[in-house]
Amino acid sequence: MNRLFVTSSFLLILSLSLQRSCSFSFPISINRIHNHDPPARKIVWFRDHALRIHDNEALASAIKDSSSSSSIVPIYLWTSSANSAAERKKRGHPPVRKPMPINERTGGTAREVFMANALDGLNSTLRGNLALGLVDVDIDVNINSDMDVEADTDMHTKMRFSKASASAKELISICHNVNAKEVYYLKTHDETEEKDIETILKENGIEPRPYGGAFSLIDYSTRTVPWKDIVMGHPWRSPLIPFVDYVKKVMDEEGTKEGVSITENELEKAVADLSGNAAQIMSLPYRVEDLVRDVGKTAGGTQWGKSIAASWPTKEGEGKRALSAFLESLDVKDDEMKRTHLASRLSPYLARGLLSPQQVYNGILSVGDDADVDSFVRRICWRDYTYAVVKLYPDVTSGRSIRNGYESMDGGTQMDSNERKKRLQSWKSGSTGFPLVDAGMRQLQVEGWMPQKVRLVCSTFLVEGLGLPWRDGMKHFAEFLVDFDVAINSNMWQNAGCVGLDPYYIGMNYKRRMYWDNSGDYVRRWCPELANLPDAVGIQLEKTTNTVDCLYEPWATPPDVLKEAGVTLGVNYPHKVCDDRVSRSLFFSEVREMRSKWPSNLIDDKKRDLVSMGSDDISIGLFTPRALQIRKPR
Repeated sequence: MNRLFVTSSFLLILSLSLQRSCSFSFPISINRIHNHDPPARKIVWFRDHALRIHDNEALASAIKDSSSSSSIVPIYLWTSSANSAAERKKRGHPPVRKPMPINERTGGTAREVFMANALDGLNSTLRGNLALGLVDVDIDVNINSDMDVEADTDMHTKMRFSKASASAKELISICHNVNAKEVYYLKTHDETEEKDIETILKENGIEPRPYGGAFSLIDYSTRTVPWKDIVMGHPWRSPLIPFVDYVKKVMDEEGTKEGVSITENELEKAVADLSGNAAQIMSLPYRVEDLVRDVGKTAGGTQWGKSIAASWPTKEGEGKRALSAFLESLDVKDDEMKRTHLASRLSPYLARGLLSPQQVYNGILSVGDDADVDSFVRRICWRDYTYAVVKLYPDVTSGRSIRNGYESMDGGTQMDSNERKKRLQSWKSGSTGFPLVDAGMRQLQVEGWMPQKVRLVCSTFLVEGLGLPWRDGMKHFAEFLVDFDVAINSNMWQNAGCVGLDPYYIGMNYKRRMYWDNSGDYVRRWCPELANLPDAVGIQLEKTTNTVDCLYEPWATPPDVLKEAGVTLGVNYPHKVCDDRVSRSLFFSEVREMRSKWPSNLIDDKKRDLVSMGSDDISIGLFTPRALQIRKPR
């Protein structure tokens, strides 16, 4: 009995001791930092689209609203469903002992490599005081060509709420840990997710301080776009061009904001010195340096992320340097200096928010007024177009077609599964036998990027030239693009698949040399096995001479020319993976056949697709390429 009493007493004392140490270990460390009386702090939540200090209205406002020094706690929540409990259970994997920020088998995505290094730069600017934690989302969404669109859209809705709920829950925990009542942050374009976060925070006594306009020139959460007027004012009913003019008009009338600036002294004074204790405020802490180490490396040890990291310096100042270099190039009047035609290489810095669109827009306008400047202004406005489209059609990002009549269309049905896999793999690996396409896809593998015009070529080729589903390309680009943006990517691929709001680049020629690659330098760089091919040779026919572009059409190049250049088709450069003319003909025939069976409420009297434009459910006949229209027999 005495022995039992002593044992019970010992366990009680041990339990109380452990409770005390657990209860007070964190306040003790905070008191050590803040002299035993921590003031009310403010959380500044850095997010994927705004990893910057300057022109960050949320950070600037938090500093302005602070009544004392060292009151700002900067945080970042790394959200990934790659290792969630639900996903691992679905795949039959055991639970992980230690949560990981990325899929440990693949090493994550190209954008995650960029983000990890950008966070490292941000942490350096914050003098090592960025608190980083993992947020585990329990729903995994996989966009693919075989999906049930209704079910997948529902999954995306659940994913949004799961992500919002998990993020808000962690924010509440952090606020309690550091004695904070407010969270300052820049909003994303996902209005549903943003409302969920605000609601959850408020319900738990935390005041959200969201700020808009971080990712676009115009804040579409507070503006109703006059879509009907925009579309009806264009002779072809093509939304893109008049929308760009609409954005330019708004910017001219309302002016651009001068980005808020924060001095180094202001930043140093305002940010709390966590003295190495940043991990203690997070539920699942993760060191920034460990993130940089882990992302971009497969379970087998292949460090594929190295080439991407080397291609993109990620400190905030690097974005500004890239902008300055591009603005200087606009002053160069020699077209040969612009072979990729205004490929600014600014998109990753815009996507991750190291540059704001206002910074870029203001910078371009400062150069002057000429055709190149105007062309790039239009591209910046085109980014806004994708966000406005996503507001109008939120399910676009989950793979739902804007043009509802095409929902059942699925490329690749005219071939067996093995042929479909072969074509898709050849496209992904840059081994299709079509040099411009291969050059772009190889650059994507190495740098996680390709110029806009090459993206249009590669996406058109997948859908028309290979006859494959556009969703396959959408998924691949989401994984491999360092500048991946869900609004931009989904819009581009919907247009490539002829199901988007404005499929203006249908029928793009992927076999003809582009004006911006007159020298052939682009293809020669990324397809070095073709580097020694001449630009063109003449083939003497019976009554005329046919000129062949050897670099862009190796399949039509005379054997002796190939041999002299060291090219052996099928050995060191692939044969064409398919007869693209047949695939293209089948694709358009299938679309026309499908449209011929549509009810009258899907096509107007001019054979244009009728598309719903807004909450009033007004359907408008939009630009529909002639190749998709039903042709009357002659």
